[in-house]
Amino acid sequence: MFAVLNETVPAPGWELVGVTALVAAAVATPSFAVPATGTRSLLTGTNVLGTLVHEGGHALVSLLTGGGVARIAVTGSESGYTQPRNPSPPLASILTVAAGYAMPPLAGLGAAALLHRGLVPAVLTLTVAAMLFIALFARDLLTLASVVVTGAIAYSAVRWAPDWLRNGVAYAEAWLLLTSEIGGLRALVLNRFHGGFRGQRDDAALLARYTGIPAFGWIAAWFALIGWAVWHAVPLLWP
Repeated sequence: MFAVLNETVPAPGWELVGVTALVAAAVATPSFAVPATGTRSLLTGTNVLGTLVHEGGHALVSLLTGGGVARIAVTGSESGYTQPRNPSPPLASILTVAAGYAMPPLAGLGAAALLHRGLVPAVLTLTVAAMLFIALFARDLLTLASVVVTGAIAYSAVRWAPDWLRNGVAYAEAWLLLTSEIGGLRALVLNRFHGGFRGQRDDAALLARYTGIPAFGWIAAWFALIGWAVWHAVPLLWP
C-alpha cells in the first residue's frame, strides 16, 4: 500500500494536461454559462465526481466533529444530500454544511500538489479510498452505482493502465474537482433569482440560518475558494 503511495510516474506533456483541462472546462462551462432550460448536457451529466466528493465532505466533517452519518445519496450528476444521524453542536453543524462546496476544490488542489511530485498512483489510490468511505453510507442503487463506477475507473487505472493513461485519469480528476462546483453554485444563485430569497433549503440557506451571514456571502466565499484553488493548482499541474 505504502509502496503504491510513494510510486512516481513520469510527468506528462503539455498536450495531455491541456486536453484534460479542456475536458474539465467542457464539463463545468455548460452548467455555468448556458441558461437553465431544463435540458441536461451529456457532459454535465458526467460531473458526478464532484457530487460524490461534496457529499463525502459533509460526511467526513460530520464524523470528525462528533456527529454521525445516516446516509449519503446522489440524486443526479450535480445533486445529492447527506443525512446526519445525530444532532450536532452549532459549530459542528456550520463546519459540516460549509464543507460540501469547499471539499472538491480543496481535494483538487491536493491532487495537483501530488501530481506535481509525480505521485499519480497516490491520487488514484486515495480516490478509491474515498469511494470506499462513501460506499459505507450509500443506501440506494444510484449512489452505489456512482461510487462503484468512479472507484472502478480509478482502481483499474492504478492497477493495469499504462503511465500515459494513469496520468490522463489523474489529471482529469484534478481538473474536474477544481471546477466541479461551479455549476452547483450557479444553481444556488439562479434559484434565488427565479424562486425568491426565502424558503430556500440548500447549503447556503442553512448556513445563513445558522450564522446570520447572508446566503450570498457564503456563495461568494465558495466562488472565491474555487478561484484561489485554481490559481494555485494551475502552476502545479502545467508542465
